[in-house]
Amino acid sequence: MHSLDFPYTRLGALFLPIVPVTIISRHVAFRTDAYVDSGAFYSIFRSEIMDSLGLRKEQGRLKLLKAADGKVIGSYLFRLTLEIGTVKLRPLIAFSDQLNVGFNLLGRHTVFSSFDEVAFNEKRKTVSFRLLN
Repeated sequence: MHSLDFPYTRLGALFLPIVPVTIISRHVAFRTDAYVDSGAFYSIFRSEIMDSLGLRKEQGRLKLLKAADGKVIGSYLFRLTLEIGTVKLRPLIAFSDQLNVGFNLLGRHTVFSSFDEVAFNEKRKTVSFRLLN
């Protein structure tokens, strides 16, 4: 079994499952952090990251997503390389200038489903991504 274990990040009085990730386009790698969100279907990142990767909205697929507060936000989907620790994935990643939660989100579709298990340990304040083979 291969396990990627990350300590929660402290933000004020809170400890949150925020992990470092790298998004790679054809010519640019961009390192950022993302909140591991089991309630999010898609992984959504701020649109400034799309710009930093040299991507244009017209290259992506427009997708309307429903946020946790019920609002519909416009986003653009791209299939890109995403590195989490030592593992490289090719998930669908959404970019939006309407993401108002304060951090990027790693969602279940094509990220969680790339692992055999994603586990949150609230007592130890860690999140683990596991591959069984």
